Amino acid sequence: MSQSILIVDDQIGIRMLLQEVFQSAGYCTSLAENGKEAIEYLSKSPCDLVILDYHIPVYNGNIVIQKIKQMKIKTKIVVISGLPEVAKQEIGEELPEKIISKPFNVAKLRHIVEEILKKKE
Repeated sequence: MSQSILIVDDQIGIRMLLQEVFQSAGYCTSLAENGKEAIEYLSKSPCDLVILDYHIPVYNGNIVIQKIKQMKIKTKIVVISGLPEVAKQEIGEELPEKIISKPFNVAKLRHIVEEILKKKE
């Protein structure tokens, strides 16, 4: 069974691009455009990894991470942020596997995701 990735970003272009990249690499992908959608999805269908834009509507990345921890969902998290230092400070001790700054290199992101998911196997 292929591993699953939830892509959470309020920009449809980024969601579609990342979906294309990860589906073509053999992953099952799902999409959410805000933090509330992401939590609703994860409560029904836990996935192996979440690619999470930090500055998203309804629940920001920090709230999404806290809710994932509270719900005890076993998933890896990669945060994408235009302000990675701010994200690190706000998230605090509950740091995700990786924080990547925007704009990001798609090939590098794919490599990071693959490395994180390899460790999980």
